[in-house]
Amino acid sequence: MNRLKKKHRRPNTPILTLLTDFGLNDEYVGVVKGVILTYAPDAHIVDITHLVPPQNVRAASHQLARAYPYFPPGTVHLVVVDPGVGTSRAILAVAADGQYFVGPDNGVFTPVFLRATSLTVHQVTASHLFLSKVGTTFHGRDIMAPVAARLAAGLDLNTVGPAMPVQDCIHAHYGKTIRKGGMLLGEILHVDRFGNLCTNISRQEVESFAAGREVVVKVGEKIVIPLRHSYAKQAIGKLLALYDSHDHLEIAVNRGNAALELNMVVGATVAVTAEKEKKI
Repeated sequence: MNRLKKKHRRPNTPILTLLTDFGLNDEYVGVVKGVILTYAPDAHIVDITHLVPPQNVRAASHQLARAYPYFPPGTVHLVVVDPGVGTSRAILAVAADGQYFVGPDNGVFTPVFLRATSLTVHQVTASHLFLSKVGTTFHGRDIMAPVAARLAAGLDLNTVGPAMPVQDCIHAHYGKTIRKGGMLLGEILHVDRFGNLCTNISRQEVESFAAGREVVVKVGEKIVIPLRHSYAKQAIGKLLALYDSHDHLEIAVNRGNAALELNMVVGATVAVTAEKEKKI
């Protein structure tokens, strides 16, 4: 059923993070924060991002995976990217390795499920914890925010609803790197605000594939990109590949925008080859 349960220590000042696709033009973020502060007035609210592409669960999952390991035990992470709002999809409250997660059961917590050594999942059904009036379009405000806030304030996870086997939760199936025809193939998972192309190819995978040989990165059929140690190791305006702060391969332009330069988007294929190519 669920993995080993363990006691989760709460920080002295509750920490609650927000990760949504609400944007910054409307009242949605502010309203959710108002609900949180109603039930956890001492909470320290941290905005991870509110600029997830609308309804893009995969992008939300990727950004959550990169962010949550850097928060202290007891942190509550509220994730509201919920294209299934108003349907029968479940809402989850999760305890994983000392942290808590609240959000829709749509695959957004897949990295948490895969990484956790201690994991407990509950379906959020205790309606007395919700706002008095629950609509069909804003469960982030009406259900998830009050539950997440109460957890940050010390509510026992067991009170939010019944335990749920993790295997019954939605798991997103993201592409894995593969080796094919002398190449290591991966894909672009995220384009950051600098236009850097973040991939699912890890340093460990590249080094294992290369076995000490020099590698280059290929996109399309003709563009060959050298692997560099840092942005400054390539001429200004030129393409390069490097390992990002999460030790995954990234394609960039020194002081430029790789997404615009290459006209590439999330899901595009990236290839690593150990065959020597002409430098650019």
